[in-house]
Amino acid sequence: MTHEDEQGHRTRPAVPGDRSAPTGRPTRTRLPGSPSTPTSRQAVRRFRSEEVRRALLLTGLSTIVPGLGLIFTRKRRSGLLLLCAAIVLLVVLGYLTLRGGLIQAAARLLTNNGLILLLVIVIVGGLLWLVSIILTARETSGRGWPLQTRWLHRGFAALMCLCVAVPAANAAHYVLITKDTFSKVFQSRYAGRGDAVRAPGSGSNPWANIPRLNILLLGSDAGADRTGVRTDSMMVVSVDTKTGDATLVSIPRNLQHVPFPANNPLHKVYPSGFYCPQQGAANACMMDAVWTEAGVNHRNLFPKNEANPGLDTTREVISQVTGLPIDYTTVIDLSGFEQLVDAMGGVYINIPKPPPGSQFDGIPIGGAIENGVIKPGSVTGILKPGYRKLDGYDALWYSRSRVGAANGDDDRMRRQRCMVDALISQANPVEMITKFTDVMNVAKHNISIDIPQDKLPAFATLVERMKHGNLRTVNISTAVNHVDPDFAKIRALIKQATAKPHDAKAPTPAKTSSTATPTPTATDNPISETASSC
Repeated sequence: MTHEDEQGHRTRPAVPGDRSAPTGRPTRTRLPGSPSTPTSRQAVRRFRSEEVRRALLLTGLSTIVPGLGLIFTRKRRSGLLLLCAAIVLLVVLGYLTLRGGLIQAAARLLTNNGLILLLVIVIVGGLLWLVSIILTARETSGRGWPLQTRWLHRGFAALMCLCVAVPAANAAHYVLITKDTFSKVFQSRYAGRGDAVRAPGSGSNPWANIPRLNILLLGSDAGADRTGVRTDSMMVVSVDTKTGDATLVSIPRNLQHVPFPANNPLHKVYPSGFYCPQQGAANACMMDAVWTEAGVNHRNLFPKNEANPGLDTTREVISQVTGLPIDYTTVIDLSGFEQLVDAMGGVYINIPKPPPGSQFDGIPIGGAIENGVIKPGSVTGILKPGYRKLDGYDALWYSRSRVGAANGDDDRMRRQRCMVDALISQANPVEMITKFTDVMNVAKHNISIDIPQDKLPAFATLVERMKHGNLRTVNISTAVNHVDPDFAKIRALIKQATAKPHDAKAPTPAKTSSTATPTPTATDNPISETASSC
């Protein structure tokens, strides 16, 4: 039963202990179906029971959507403000995702400014969300409730706060981990020798003014048993930024006479190329020793402010070998490669049947060569032929094993190109997010990139194009003699491969399937489609 006061407001008689509708005040906004004013003790208990359910419901609604429960209380305006803020945030995130896809949206948030913005959103948004839950619980709590009922409501509100606080705290923690990791991973490139870098622009087509981008991928094999770093794998990825077509150029680790550019200090030491026959054929100066030669053996020849002359010289030498300006470089320690593949959830690879007469019926795991023969007991396993999923350990040995193969390093470089092809097509951001901390820890200690962090959205665009582009291979190893290589021929082959037009019918990383028939040995043609040999 309700009455109207002098101002025309509807009121109802007070119920003992009922905080929500004191005598003479307007009734509180109630959900549809709220009971009428109780007139007996039983009705009072029933009314309070419904009030408790109402309080729990509204508190739960504010947990699901910030401010939603507050709309049905006296704090209606506050609830609407919080709800509108949440809707605006969802619309913005939805727009970012629809505008460029999930990967593009993630790349924007992973820039330095994006991470700062994300941290602010997580902290401020989390706090406002908690405030909405607490306000809702306070506004729906009845003064006359029994003590145990009040504690039930408070406990429920505390649980709802935890449901918001824990994920928000974890999100803030992940953002801080990412900022710390990226501060180690993204490193500035030394430009003391006039090595210009072509940076992408902004907007919908950041690569409009850069028709071709060349990225050097280095797999370092540093260890406690050796001085300095050995570049166990070296590969240049030359990308047509319009079509996404990429050309992979593997640099043989045993390439000799490699030239140092004229402005590099080692050019005076080796004016005719990196060659030292006085050390004997087994220890001749080769491509994979350039890093140590510059960074350890002749460190005194380089400027003190040059942080990594081994890396810089390796990049400059490979640019001389290929005739391609190297725009950016990524270095990954092979000890971390295994963990990265595991973080991806593994990788599917076609393992070919070995040629007739092979010593092993697959790809050996392990293996050491002494005096030209495989040391007994050093091979600890075999990767059997077939299309199979490899974990990080097996993927590492698939990429680096070279014992027992008829063409040793050549076959290993083919497998490394196949691994790049597989990783481009199978990278799963969702899988990696589930192992976020592990991924960040591996990256922090095993990866360095000289790509500007704030240019990540542009590179995300390029990666998406590469998934639908042709992936070609230039097989330098079979095209030239490693001891006395014809560098002019190498550059001509690379120029020929990069000039090929896009072929819509050619295999792409996104279309590589388990039905492909891999070719375990190199063909006579030094230029081929990468997927055809994987």
